[in-house]
Amino acid sequence: MNSKDINKSSNNTWLNGSPYHKVAIDDRGLLYGDSFFTTIKITDGRVEHWMLHSERLIESARRLGFPSPDLTLIEEELQAFVQEQSDITQSVDGVVRLTISRGSGVRGYKAPASPDVQRILSWAPINTSTTFDSGVSLSLCSTPPSLNPMLAGIKHCNRLAEVLAAEEISANCFDGIMSLNDKVICGTKSNIYFYLNEQWQTPKLDLAGVNGTVRRWLLNNQHYFVESDITHKDMATARYCLVSNAIVGIIPVCAIGATHYELFTGWQELAHSYRQSAFSECKQ
Repeated sequence: MNSKDINKSSNNTWLNGSPYHKVAIDDRGLLYGDSFFTTIKITDGRVEHWMLHSERLIESARRLGFPSPDLTLIEEELQAFVQEQSDITQSVDGVVRLTISRGSGVRGYKAPASPDVQRILSWAPINTSTTFDSGVSLSLCSTPPSLNPMLAGIKHCNRLAEVLAAEEISANCFDGIMSLNDKVICGTKSNIYFYLNEQWQTPKLDLAGVNGTVRRWLLNNQHYFVESDITHKDMATARYCLVSNAIVGIIPVCAIGATHYELFTGWQELAHSYRQSAFSECKQ
């Protein structure tokens, strides 16, 4: 390359509050994955579950040693970005990815003492016509998630394990499930829940996986959702199964590989409760 910077004028990307996209090739997020992100659903031009996303930003920054994020500034930029994208695309529904990078620094892994933190917002359309009434199928991936208790739970930008696992997902499947040895962890883009012993159980994420915003909402607001060690035998004997992420919310699973599940009749009520709380803690 002839320039230190990669410059791209893009209508659907903002950098540090500007609609002009300019990313330095020595950015630590690009070089080392020294960054984290959150994926936000936009409905009717409004940010869903901002409180859950802002809590994720604060916790990720704390654990990775980033400066504490300026949530007021981020929220102002996010609102302006969503408004612009709604005007450009003529759609009030979409997906925003907010990425926080430690920015540029001298060569080497050691983080700069005073990082120039970068805020990247990108917009993608969303298909609002998709329905999940019959449940979704999942693949069982042989690729394990990256094992590191220091990073477990964080939605950081080191996602090579998920990239490899995604190659294993069948075309007719919503997602692929990743495991550590015999223990189920999560999907490549979702958290998973099994109905076992008269309660909903979701895998512990103390060694690997992403603690998704919907997962946190369920554990905080639904007393019959608990964390547990879940083996492949448990997965095969569960009566019901659900998956979740910030874009689809909560949806039923009808099969994982050759294992089939009954359709949980209460999933729509549960999903509705989650959707109803989307703006309850927002200032919008």
